[in-house]
Amino acid sequence: MELNIFSVSLLFSGIIVAAISTVIIYRLGDSVRWFAFTMLFVSIWALAYGFELSSKNLETMLFWIKIEYIGIALAPGAWLWFCLKYTGLERYTHTKFALLVFGIPVITYFMVFTNSFHHLHYRNVMVDNSGPFPLLAIQPGPWYFIHLSFFYISLFFGIIILLYKFKNADPVFKKQNNLLLLAGLFPWAFNIFYLLGFRPFGHIDLTPYAFLIMYIFVGIGLIRFDLFSIKPIARDKVFEVISKGILVLDPNSRIIDFNPFMTKILERPVSNFIGKRLEDIFGKDSQFEIQLNEQKKISIESSLSLTSGQKDLSVEYVPINDKKGNSLGMMIIFEDITQKKSIQNQIKNQAEELKNLNSLKDKLFTIISHDLKGPIFGIRELIKLSFEGVISQKEFLDILPEINKNMDSVSILLENLLAWTSSQLKGEFLEKRIFELDKLVDQQVSLFEKKTQEKGITLSLQKYGNLQVYADKNMIDLAIRNLISNAIKFSGKGDLLTVFLKENEDNVTVKIKDTGLGISEENLQKLRNRESFTTIGKDKESGTGLGMLLVHDYVIKNGGELKIQSQHGKGSEFSFSLPKNENS
Repeated sequence: MELNIFSVSLLFSGIIVAAISTVIIYRLGDSVRWFAFTMLFVSIWALAYGFELSSKNLETMLFWIKIEYIGIALAPGAWLWFCLKYTGLERYTHTKFALLVFGIPVITYFMVFTNSFHHLHYRNVMVDNSGPFPLLAIQPGPWYFIHLSFFYISLFFGIIILLYKFKNADPVFKKQNNLLLLAGLFPWAFNIFYLLGFRPFGHIDLTPYAFLIMYIFVGIGLIRFDLFSIKPIARDKVFEVISKGILVLDPNSRIIDFNPFMTKILERPVSNFIGKRLEDIFGKDSQFEIQLNEQKKISIESSLSLTSGQKDLSVEYVPINDKKGNSLGMMIIFEDITQKKSIQNQIKNQAEELKNLNSLKDKLFTIISHDLKGPIFGIRELIKLSFEGVISQKEFLDILPEINKNMDSVSILLENLLAWTSSQLKGEFLEKRIFELDKLVDQQVSLFEKKTQEKGITLSLQKYGNLQVYADKNMIDLAIRNLISNAIKFSGKGDLLTVFLKENEDNVTVKIKDTGLGISEENLQKLRNRESFTTIGKDKESGTGLGMLLVHDYVIKNGGELKIQSQHGKGSEFSFSLPKNENS
């Protein structure tokens, strides 16, 4: 063997790359380790090629050729495997694909090792002594071109993967990626020159020199500066798994990046968002675009109308500035809080309902201890006084009409209390069926006829059409009785109380109208909000407020809605509708 400038430079740089790659393999992570394996295979190629260029006879040259092809055959496969790992395409790094990537290199090495038997890789080899030192002259065989195709395909696909994966990457990662692309393209160019016949002394391949030069720079960067210690794919993976929608805008409010979760936020594909403005997505003058003018960090709650319905969103605007404070754009973070808002509203409604129930409970204790106890104790005392002879029979009879009036109130109160208690303790059992509503109302009108005559109220019933309804008869009976009783309570001499029953296409309307005291705006709002309260009637009649709660509840449970209209001093109107049959 005789050293020369070409062999010495290969041996020297090959040793450096081998040392660097060995350190990287032991020090750095999985994907970067595969880059180091590529470097190691190239260093084997370079070292063996250096010894080949130092050799003087064919036998020695062929020996080093077999060593060279350990690196030449495996380097392109290792490069492609590194690109797959580095860009996060691990789903392709399975056993079957590994057999394809590394199977052809193994076959290539076998072809080189046994070439003297079949001459499929090199058709002919000989020593050319026309140059300054002996050089190996080769004539390629068919497998040589198969290996060459695999070599170029591996380099090409690795570069394509890097370009596609990081085309929109951060500038820091782009520099990183550009260095990797250069490490793949630079030696490729030199190999093309070799194939086109541009070779020193007609035979020397400069491809390993190009690999070595690039890999020395990249290797030093890996060890000294941890060049690839933070992979851009790590950033991409974090960006993709965040369970919030993210849009990144440039200073001109155009979208330059987004994460896949935006698809779930908007419920439509977002692959074509790059370069668009917010108005292209949310419409012109949308509330999302208005906030961009603020150019400051701000959080708002908003809503979005989608095909699936209304979606509540928490939207955070985060300005992106450089070190000097100049605006580089804006990041908008969308969080779906529809379920959260729904739960909050549910808790709020439950708290309000609990508050009302507690208020009603306190009211019921007051009713039982005062409104119910008072009249009963009064009757007991009256009977006691009558037995003891303290009051005469005539005085007793004079008091009886007032007692009768009180007992009417107690009767309605007891009925309402029993109905409410039943619903709270065991829940109502709705027994809906078809019945004649006008007959039920006729009974109620007859029941209150005497009381209206005593108060000087004109009570009339107006009926139109077929008045069969489908509802729970007992509930509707109690509801109508409470409404008529209330109208009588707030009416007096000369007032008119009218009960309307009218058939419609799908339902029957019930309307109870009076010309009595009417309801104040404050109390009207309480009634519509289903709040319990008590007011005194026109003739100082007392009440509990429980009846109207039952009316509201029973009307809703039978498919209706209680509507209330009133003017203070002019009267009130309560109306609701009931279905005519089960289908309506």
